[in-house]
Amino acid sequence: MPKIVIVDDEVEILTPLEEMLLEEGFSVRAFSSPAKALAYLEAQAVDLVIFDIKMPELNGLDLLQKVRGVHPSIPAIFLSSKNEDADQLIGFSVGADDYVGKPFTKQLLIFRIKSVLRRYAPAEEVSQRPIVAGDLSIDRERHLVSWRDQAIPLTVTECMILISLAERPGSVKKRAQLMDACYEGNVYVSDRTIDSHVRNIRSKIRAVDQGAEPIKTVHGLGYKLAL
Repeated sequence: MPKIVIVDDEVEILTPLEEMLLEEGFSVRAFSSPAKALAYLEAQAVDLVIFDIKMPELNGLDLLQKVRGVHPSIPAIFLSSKNEDADQLIGFSVGADDYVGKPFTKQLLIFRIKSVLRRYAPAEEVSQRPIVAGDLSIDRERHLVSWRDQAIPLTVTECMILISLAERPGSVKKRAQLMDACYEGNVYVSDRTIDSHVRNIRSKIRAVDQGAEPIKTVHGLGYKLAL
């Protein structure tokens, strides 16, 4: 039973959302206070967090960054009444795995939740042997990434993109192929969303090795892993 924490300061949205997820069989903790949610998450491991972005006490972007300080790879979905590309890119830039604009249907949100959880769970039919390419090592089963034996705290979505590139080092992957690697079916994300995830991966690798630039941009096409 996946454990989900939802945080939204609007109780009229939070309560029906909690009931909806409970009906779907999830274990749910709902908070209208981001501070209380943070205290809970600092002490508890969960499978997914769903944060509203606009909250007066502590916005969802800052809340996720604080939670990631304790759980670096925890999957996250943002909710927001704003549905502009720029707002979505801000969410993805801090490591969100998905973004759902309000108002949303029950079917859409459940689809997005299950999609993110499936990305986090290893696929049994795929070989789970670690990928080793140059200084890069990826444990696909546990979504653990290291560079020169130093851990890189990638999100699930970032890890799936890197796996897609690392499976065929040197081969160019179009943005659409990277979308397919980490987003399912009818979920649309813009090219800029993929670019944002790639920037995050590069930044995290440079944090442990300042001169490392394993992901190369192939202008007009996409990206490749060059080691």
